[in-house]
Amino acid sequence: MQLSGKASIRGALAAITATLLGSGAVHAEGDNRVESSILLYSEVNRVQAAEGIFSLTRALKGARLFNARITLDGLTGASPNGATISSHVQTFTRASGSGSYSVKPGEIPLDNTFKDTRYSLDGSLTQPLDRLTSAVFGAHLSTEHDYTSLGTNIGLTRDFNRKNTTVSGSAAFSHDLVRPLGGAPTPLTPLAAATNDDGGGEREGVDGEEGRGSGPGMGKNVFDAVLGLTQVLDRKTIVRVDYSFDHTSGYLNDPYKLLSVVQGPSASDPGEPVAYLYESRPGSRAKQALYAEIRRYIGGHTVDVSYRYFWDDWGIKSQTVDLHYRLPLTAGHALEPHFRWYRQTGADFYRTFLVDGSSLPAHASADYRLAPFHAITVGLQYFFPIQQGMYLSLGVEYYRQAGDISPPPSSFGVLSRHNLFPDMDAAMVRLGFSHDF
Repeated sequence: MQLSGKASIRGALAAITATLLGSGAVHAEGDNRVESSILLYSEVNRVQAAEGIFSLTRALKGARLFNARITLDGLTGASPNGATISSHVQTFTRASGSGSYSVKPGEIPLDNTFKDTRYSLDGSLTQPLDRLTSAVFGAHLSTEHDYTSLGTNIGLTRDFNRKNTTVSGSAAFSHDLVRPLGGAPTPLTPLAAATNDDGGGEREGVDGEEGRGSGPGMGKNVFDAVLGLTQVLDRKTIVRVDYSFDHTSGYLNDPYKLLSVVQGPSASDPGEPVAYLYESRPGSRAKQALYAEIRRYIGGHTVDVSYRYFWDDWGIKSQTVDLHYRLPLTAGHALEPHFRWYRQTGADFYRTFLVDGSSLPAHASADYRLAPFHAITVGLQYFFPIQQGMYLSLGVEYYRQAGDISPPPSSFGVLSRHNLFPDMDAAMVRLGFSHDF
């Protein structure tokens, strides 16, 4: 289920493995490199993920550089479906409409049918245009049982000031096709009753077509652009500044997320759900971000500090501070502690719940990814050489996420007695390999 939490999880996985695969690294002319990584990700009582990446960079004639990357990842476990806690047993229809699952009183409703496998292929070609200018052309294909993405990208870099200043620009476009299990639900309509209760999970076409996306596909278009400036300040300091813009239009709902409609404060059982509605999001989203990074070589150690400020027209604003400290050891070994801090505001249409009898808003979602929350990540990575040009790396990280205010001030009845955004903890272990030849 691409949209039921997997987009954000895979975004985190991509960020984590980027350092293993040398994203943005500059290869000298004639360098060839093979890189691979394995990542294991585990949330406490929630999602489990495994990801493998293989990358090949090959120098071609004319100082051209070719890169190909294959990604395979699998996700399984339980993900919040957006409904609120209740003091009674809650039963939800599965996405396919066949079967149901139940949640115990006092527990956050988790959809335990969360399962999918994704295959992804990326390729790029770097072409020098002259001594100071180069262009990059790339393509991307990603597929899973209910989601397909096909895209292309182009980039241009130009060196100035004796190659102490680099200006870059890139643009990417992709067309995604969503094929939700059971078809795309109409926004803000009630969750349908199950046709039968088979007790099974949502599968990925294990038996024939069962569990595959069904109905007509829902499309969305994604356009990205990035402008960047990298400046060498002195022999030990490099500064990088980026501005990015992203515009997405089309089907942006998560077809597997719900909102609870609860009894009002003066009702006989305030806060208890009486219905569940499918979420509704705007049909477009514009995102912008400013990013600044400084790398400083200090007494044999390297300090890398970055700050990112993000905002969009859904009302979300976020700040990210990232710190890496590389400590060289003997014989080419190195340790790299890592700390990351993140905080975001909620979307304008984020609602923990809706109240029975009130008029429905045009857009509403209880997806925790759109809520106000903060998070920290701490980790440690160890690099060690195997032989000349061949390295292994082993890293561990811990992630903790918490809601800014829970229960929210608007809560009442049973809702005021529970944490509607419970803390989420995750652990990550990753192994990387690189070989220059």
